[in-house]
Amino acid sequence: MHKFDPANHKRLNSEGRYRIMPPELLIDEIEKTAEANLKSGEAVTIADVGCGSGFFSLSIMKRFQDKNILLFALDVSDEMLGIFNDNLRNAVGWKNFSKVKSFKCEEYFLPLADNSVNILLLANVFHEIEDKSNYLQEIKRVLKNEGTFFLIDWKKEDLNPVMGPPAGERVSTEEAVNILKKANFKDIKSLPLYSASFTLVSRKGD
Repeated sequence: MHKFDPANHKRLNSEGRYRIMPPELLIDEIEKTAEANLKSGEAVTIADVGCGSGFFSLSIMKRFQDKNILLFALDVSDEMLGIFNDNLRNAVGWKNFSKVKSFKCEEYFLPLADNSVNILLLANVFHEIEDKSNYLQEIKRVLKNEGTFFLIDWKKEDLNPVMGPPAGERVSTEEAVNILKKANFKDIKSLPLYSASFTLVSRKGD
């Protein structure tokens, strides 16, 4: 499978990407889930797997920096984690750095404890994973019971892609739903957030 080249990291935070995938739309949905979790009085843990340069993670922290949350930012690339941490330090008006923990992960192993994450985000990574079933089992391992999984990736149905991988490397929305079902994720819903990408939200099943 083709992997994203960290040398192209500037594309991840380009104006073009913000136009077709404004992170605030996703953060609105994450906030709804987080607010429900926060009512319990416990800290809400959010994991951004494949965080890259922080396209979504930085927006999550800006929205939630005054809330009782802990953000785990994970990536397989040391270089990308370095860029992420630089972007985090340079974020305007930033505070509460202790609420963000960045980790290097392996493709099929996340250095997080079992049942430790309330909300997990996987954005634009799924198409790169060869053994998707095995990968989803690792996501289920770290999710808490009834934990929420947000899956975003480039639509294979997009006939005129302006960004992202070639059509042959993409996963269709229907295929992604079927893979989630086989992995026993439940309450799978498709959110119409982005024209170039599908957004699926589901919960950890048995």
